[in-house]
Amino acid sequence: MFAGLPGIGVGTLFYVLIAIWMPIREIAVVMRGESSWARWRLIGTQLVFACGIMASAAFADRLLLGMLGGGGSRGVGPARWLNDQLGAHAPQSILAAPIVASLILLGIILLTVEGLRVIKLWSVPLPQPEEESGG
Repeated sequence: MFAGLPGIGVGTLFYVLIAIWMPIREIAVVMRGESSWARWRLIGTQLVFACGIMASAAFADRLLLGMLGGGGSRGVGPARWLNDQLGAHAPQSILAAPIVASLILLGIILLTVEGLRVIKLWSVPLPQPEEESGG
């Protein structure tokens, strides 16, 4: 087992994805008329934190590439953000493999949790109607 790079683990990835999802989900709440400024302030705060996490990961990628002598290479981003001939440029980014591994692990965790939730729902017996005693 090894220690990973801070800020690109499953927990951070989950946090960033949820923070990005928050305003999209809040639109449905606005449509129902149940939104408030306090909720939007919380969403804005979480988005600022998520953007800070992504910016610091991109900065760390550039910094580490520069320190390792790859200052002229084009880093920043997992596999060049799925662009520029992904297969050819993936090794240039230090963060490409860990982020992909985190995405796969997060997917496995979410599928397992949802699968166990469904199994638990199916295993709960349905309430039986009570029989009336005639008497």
